[in-house]
Amino acid sequence: MSVYIDPNRLFRIKLPPGFARDEQSEALVFVHDDFSGRVNVSCYRAPSSSGESPDLFEELPSRPQMQNVSRGQRDGLKLGYGDYLGEFQNEPIFWRWWTLQRGPVCVVLSYNGDPAETQAARTALDALAQGVQVTRNPPLDAESFTQMAAHVYSRVIEGGQAVVRKPLELGTGGSSVLRLENAYVTYLDAHDHDPAADAAEMLHQWFERLWGSSSEKLGDFREVRGLIYPVLKPASFARDVAVPVLRRPLIEGDLEILMAVDTGRTLRFLSEDDLKQWPGVSLDEVFFYARENLLALCRDMPLSLLSNVDGRPSAAIISTGDNYDASKVILPDLYHKLADVLGPEIAVGVPNRDFMIAFSLEDEEMVRNIARQVREDSQRRPYAISGRIYRLSEAGLEPHEP
Repeated sequence: MSVYIDPNRLFRIKLPPGFARDEQSEALVFVHDDFSGRVNVSCYRAPSSSGESPDLFEELPSRPQMQNVSRGQRDGLKLGYGDYLGEFQNEPIFWRWWTLQRGPVCVVLSYNGDPAETQAARTALDALAQGVQVTRNPPLDAESFTQMAAHVYSRVIEGGQAVVRKPLELGTGGSSVLRLENAYVTYLDAHDHDPAADAAEMLHQWFERLWGSSSEKLGDFREVRGLIYPVLKPASFARDVAVPVLRRPLIEGDLEILMAVDTGRTLRFLSEDDLKQWPGVSLDEVFFYARENLLALCRDMPLSLLSNVDGRPSAAIISTGDNYDASKVILPDLYHKLADVLGPEIAVGVPNRDFMIAFSLEDEEMVRNIARQVREDSQRRPYAISGRIYRLSEAGLEPHEP
């Protein structure tokens, strides 16, 4: 018997024989080998501010049409059932509804199928509903986790202020955005092992690790140097943390390179304290390995080319989704690779972490349009870096003054 586990850890379903998930559906839908009807599964969670948990069965929009209604209890679950015969696109259809509610969490099963198959499907559908288990100790939802993160951030980061932009996303000043997906997944994993896992304490440790202010040892430099990557940031980034992070100016007072250990699951900025724990290792050596690791990551970096009215390439977009697209501006061979396609006079825009655009300076109208778009993207995209345009040459990067 297979088991479906809700990604938010609110419920699981032991699937009776014959049932399988419809992988083509964006929603959670199950189908059965012996009948054509489909079972939709939804999970609702009453807001924590609503006080006493409402009876979500009575709030179903189809409740007034239901017949054969029954209510009950099972192992602390509040159960509801109802069905009715209706029409869909002028064809008769039979609906069945189940709700299984524990506190504020309610799982809703809705079946719709051919009325002629009702009796054949009934036993299998009842077994499916019997296999639903609603958690006794639900974890924090994404909204509550984000609210808690904003509060913890202000305690960990000296003088730091964070505001909730949306679930699992904090604004940390200006256009800076901090995404919390990895932290939330880590919390859910911990909750699987211990429902009493302290989310606030985990967030506190996560923020400390992120800014390199944790007492956690990283180990010998030779063990971690293959995981170090350069992260392009505005010069104002992470200036108020308790332990200074390692930074290397790219354009004085404007852009800097920070070094971070990337495990694939978490990103931890390296601090000056980390460097002190590696005798004989200099900042230049850390930067060397960071750039070499980035070079290996994007050795076959694709370019998405845009052409002008004459059909000649005039711009190239780098957006691979590997979290280092803007950082690639420091690659030693980037200028030559772009110049072979766009010509020698090149400018670049790095509005956010996951996007870089390079373009020829020959077309003044195009330069104005791209400059405007870069400025707008830096104000509304996550992980903002800069709204400015920079000239790229063999000598490196410098501000472009039109």
